[in-house]
This record gives sequence, C-alpha cells and structure tokens, in this order.
Amino acid sequence: MTHAPQNIVELPRRMKHLAVDRRGYPVIATVDRGPHEVDFGSISERRKLALAAFDWCAVCGLLFGDELRWQMVFQEGPLPSAVISGEAPVHEVCALYAAQVCPYLFSPRSRLGDEARKGMVRDAVVRFAGFESTHAVFAHESGLQPGVYTLHFEHRGQADEFSYREASEIRERFVEVLAREQELPVSDWENVLVRLFNRLDDGGEGDVVTGAALAAGAAFAKDIFKLQGLKAFQGKSYPTVAGLLLKGTEQEIREFSAASQDEAFSAVGPWVLERAGSFPVPLQRWRSRGQDMVSRSQPQLPDGPGRSVARNASCPCGSGRKARRCHPAGILAD
Repeated sequence: MTHAPQNIVELPRRMKHLAVDRRGYPVIATVDRGPHEVDFGSISERRKLALAAFDWCAVCGLLFGDELRWQMVFQEGPLPSAVISGEAPVHEVCALYAAQVCPYLFSPRSRLGDEARKGMVRDAVVRFAGFESTHAVFAHESGLQPGVYTLHFEHRGQADEFSYREASEIRERFVEVLAREQELPVSDWENVLVRLFNRLDDGGEGDVVTGAALAAGAAFAKDIFKLQGLKAFQGKSYPTVAGLLLKGTEQEIREFSAASQDEAFSAVGPWVLERAGSFPVPLQRWRSRGQDMVSRSQPQLPDGPGRSVARNASCPCGSGRKARRCHPAGILAD
C-alpha cells in the first residue's frame, strides 16, 4: 500500500502531544495500540467510549470546545437534520491532516487492506461535514451481526463541509485552517486523562481512561457493557462508582479520588466537579439516565484487599487495576 510522504505535511499543534509509531506517524486517538505495535486499521470501541464521554477528537484526543465536529459522510446532496455515524468526530484541522496522510483517505486509488474488505477502493469523492453539536451517543446492535454492539454518534446542525478527489485539492484549505489554529484550553485534571489516554501501553491491565469514562457516567448508558471490548469491564463496580460521582457530595468525591492510587480515577473525580453544569451533551444524557438508576442512599463501595478481595483480584473501586496496586490498604467501609 502506498503511503503519503508524511514529512511534507505540517503537523497541527494540537497533534504534537501524540505518541508516534516506528515510522514516525502520529498514533491517532481512536486506534488500538500496544508498546510494540499499533493497528491503524482498527477502531477501538473502548477508546470511542472515552472520546464520547470526555468530548475529545478521534484524531488528536483533545476537547472540541466551540469548534465544529467533523464527520466523513457518504450521502450525496443535502444532509438530514440528524446524521448518525459509527465513527467518532474530529476537528477540521485534524480531518484535513488525516486526508493528506492516511493511506485510505488521500488517494482515490487507495485500497482497503483488511480481509473483510479486500479489493475495495476508496470512494472517488470524499465528503466531510462539520456539525455544531454531538446530540447523542449510543450503543447500536449490528444488523448484520446480531449481538455485536458498536458506538454510534448522532450529530446535528450542519454548518460547513468540504470534499475532494485528490488530497492536493484541500491543501490550500489545510494551510488556512492551520494558520488560524487555536490552543485548546485543557485543565490540569483533563490533561492527566489526556496523557494517560495517549499512552501506547497502560501496563496490560485494561484501558484506565475507559474505566474513568464509565465512572464519570458512561456506565449508565443503555447497553453500554455490550459494546465490543467492554466484556472485561462487566461485573465490576463501575455503576457503583458512577453513582458516587453522580450523587456523592463534593467531599465524598474528593475523598474517593484522593484514596485511589490509579491516576485516571484520581483525576476523574475532580474533573467531574470542575465540569459540573457543563458536561458534554452525551455524558449529561447518560448521567440524567443514571438519576433514576441510583438510589438516594448511595451504596457503600465494597471492602478492599485484605478483607473480601484478594490482592491480585480486580480492585472493587472499578478502576480496572489489580487491588494491590490501586487500593493496597483497602477501601474502608462505614
């Protein structure tokens, strides 16, 4: 497969924090990764869930703020009022960069390399649309594969678009957008989550930022634990922790975060407190659903290691890490 010469396409400032693979390509936020290999042909549903909960771009992994959410669309002519896609949205500058570097996007002669789509080529014309809001995110069962659920994004308020056959046609637009690129305001707590999310290896103990997204309120989304890749999170205490971050007092949330030795769980509580009243719309919808699912008297977190949980078992706080590493002294029950 032919690759665009990545070194002649300027990297947007907001992508410079991304890790790179052995060839020097930035590892975008939505793909599976490991310490020795990155699968650019994959789309991780676990990582998409974190993107949806924290309102992050699927390329650079940073927040949208007031910028449009861009999505590749396949319809011709006017788009409906609501557009649903199985891919997470991106910033315009990230979409334009990817269109010039991604082997699939930059040339109409590009072929899809996976076995399921072997021999298929890219559409002659690629169309991107920019939307004002991500209205909802939900787990959707595949019509072709019963029992297989993937995350879908509903966007509304189309405000702009661009299309191209050859990547050279959007070069001028990219230069203009790059010139007016703005710094994205990232708080200290969100910066911790972004840093952890960008790692190529999290120690092999699960996606800790996905766990933090569940704790922030994604655990209340309908059918969320049926998503591909979330089986490892089932049967744990994420709904309980999410309930604490939903209805707990500020002191309870801060005490829980301070007690956790997992960085993602230590950061997500303060993040919830600082974003109160301004949550991303999909996350706010999930948290509103949780209001009817969580009793007013929040159940206590389970006892920690040294009591009912073995040190090498998953920590009952729901972080996804082993109890001996997350809460070595246990979680005190009242």
